[in-house]
Amino acid sequence: MKQSVYEYSYEMKEKRRKRTIRRIAVVLCIGLVLTVAMDFLLFPVFVRSDSMESGISANSAVFVTPLDKSPKRGQVFYISRSDGQTFSTAAKIRNALFRLFTAQQFSPFEYSDSTTGTESIRRVLALPGDSIYMKDYILYIKPEGSEHFLSEFELAEKPYDIHIYDVPENWDSIGSSDSMEERKLSKDEYFVLADNRIHAVDSRHFGPVKGERFLGRVILEYFPFRKFRVF
Repeated sequence: MKQSVYEYSYEMKEKRRKRTIRRIAVVLCIGLVLTVAMDFLLFPVFVRSDSMESGISANSAVFVTPLDKSPKRGQVFYISRSDGQTFSTAAKIRNALFRLFTAQQFSPFEYSDSTTGTESIRRVLALPGDSIYMKDYILYIKPEGSEHFLSEFELAEKPYDIHIYDVPENWDSIGSSDSMEERKLSKDEYFVLADNRIHAVDSRHFGPVKGERFLGRVILEYFPFRKFRVF
């Protein structure tokens, strides 16, 4: 039987062991550098739900920049968990590495639930000081200092579509209300909605969000490639 030189050469076994350790260290360092760079400049987010249809489809991936945390009307933002749960630095690093090497599919050191225990992507439609009401799933906004209400589409900087379809009579799914009485947003309150207005959870359910919860602006959908678009 042919023997490998590593079976009887201690020196060569040591060289192979050190070479393997160096390769593993290089891979880990690259992963950490990329993770840190993405946390400060640009990071990917995998979208599992259809809450932003037809703007962002389910099972797609977008890039978010944390450099922009000052929303304008109509922009799409990545928002932190509404339950206030935070994680240790070690847990964040472990999750970042898992996401890096699994194409954003797994974050095993976090928990989530459908309403409070997960980050979300939502469109920012009303700013602090605005007066708002909703009719037939469309938000109407009177900016502070203005005398008239305008529709969300008239005030947004860029055009977008929302997903609305007929629902059964007496439909009572969470977050699906098609109307809302007039209210005024307080200081540092932002009203966010999903593009899928029928069953997604948004400010109709959990109320306005504070500015501190904005993690970054969605700037690009890059997967699937056929739906590549810039926001």
